Amino acid sequence: MPKKINEIFGIAEEALRKEGVFNGFIDLDSKFYVDPHLLERTKVPELENSYLSFKTHFTEIIHLLQATKHSGDRFFREAHRKLIFPELPFVSLGYSTEGTSGSGIGSGIALNLTSTAWEIIQAGIADPVIFELVGLLEENIGADRISDMAIYIILLDLLTYSERVAKNLNLNTCQVKAYGKEFSLPAITGTNRPTVLIPYEILNDLPVANGWDDIDRVCAHNEDLRNRVNEIIGDTWKDESGKKRRIPKRELKYILLNHPEVLKDLVEQYKRNSVEKYDFEKDPSGQLIWHDIAREYASLYPLLLGVDKVTPENILQLVLKICSHFKVLVEANGLSVHFWNESKKLRNERFAQLLFFGIADAYCGAHNLDLNREPNAGRGPVDFKISSGYNARVNVEIKYTSNNIRAGYEKQLQIYNAAERTQYSIFLIIRTTESTKALDELIKFRMDQVSAGKRAPEIFIVDGRVLPSASKTK
Repeated sequence: MPKKINEIFGIAEEALRKEGVFNGFIDLDSKFYVDPHLLERTKVPELENSYLSFKTHFTEIIHLLQATKHSGDRFFREAHRKLIFPELPFVSLGYSTEGTSGSGIGSGIALNLTSTAWEIIQAGIADPVIFELVGLLEENIGADRISDMAIYIILLDLLTYSERVAKNLNLNTCQVKAYGKEFSLPAITGTNRPTVLIPYEILNDLPVANGWDDIDRVCAHNEDLRNRVNEIIGDTWKDESGKKRRIPKRELKYILLNHPEVLKDLVEQYKRNSVEKYDFEKDPSGQLIWHDIAREYASLYPLLLGVDKVTPENILQLVLKICSHFKVLVEANGLSVHFWNESKKLRNERFAQLLFFGIADAYCGAHNLDLNREPNAGRGPVDFKISSGYNARVNVEIKYTSNNIRAGYEKQLQIYNAAERTQYSIFLIIRTTESTKALDELIKFRMDQVSAGKRAPEIFIVDGRVLPSASKTK
């Protein structure tokens, strides 16, 4: 089972909470991001001037691009240089015993970003906030990279904060030199790798506007602006059946740059919106609570796999046994209620992936089986591998019926058919909808594949709906 920061450092979770530290997992990516909106409002003393630093960095770029005459002049080149953000060797919201860093922004992406910013400025918009919204327009720029930009710019403040917390909690530390200063940063015992702590109050689970799907959120309190955006985009954002479709960033970029008055209004609306802090206590998206739920269910409902050793011959059956047990936990032991938050809204599919991973990992660990998870578990499929030199692996892909299960299955089918014949694949579908049309069609598709003599992932169905209790059914 993955461990949280407090477990790695051997301190109480409450101790980190009192210091305001985000208690993330080691070696498991987080889907929380540094939100510039929240950075502007933080009460952490070391971060008092962080948003000013963030804003100043991009204001300088704006001034350089305002002076730019052509894309090869020295002002453009300097702006480009300022938009390159190298990977930080010891900062990651996922944290890592191996020192995994964030995404960073290389020269190529930075060049595209510089060109886009120059176009926006030429359209008459010279507000540094455009760099918080650039995810709307620029390919390869998402919430993770905007977050990494912010972390890079305010790194000195985060180092100072981490040093204070390490001293207050008497954590194991190591010396790091940065910005010409020495810092005593928290370090996992035995690794001598520094850890930069992040205050949870500057983190959010909702990305900064990252495409058309997020425009409604930016326009949440301005119906007139939303209507004008819809009117401009018109039928271009509908498919052949008249339904809404995702607009590629290149299309949205073209539309907004040709209607700069709308882009300017979007910037102003974004600045006026009061951002809501993420509720880490209730954890509505389930990014942290899955860990406690998995531990609880694995303890309450133990699973006897009935083997002493995993082999290429029995690995598939063992993983199917874990899947069957997971199905019982969901359908008969109340685990299904956790797929939905307190507002009865379905949690993200990633929550179900992590929950399955956590429960499966606990059962494997309890039997001391030579069965390993992939280090990126929780970002999609969960892989079970024998690490004793055998070429045997079982891949479990988890999908909700409320998502596009056919597309997910066909993607998995391609991976499966490209793999060695000793690799197995299970497509575990969690039913979250009343309709079974998509599910029935997928089952038929698999049967057709098998009938044609082709390999196809096993389909395993779990009913994740919250059904009325027996006493309430008639």
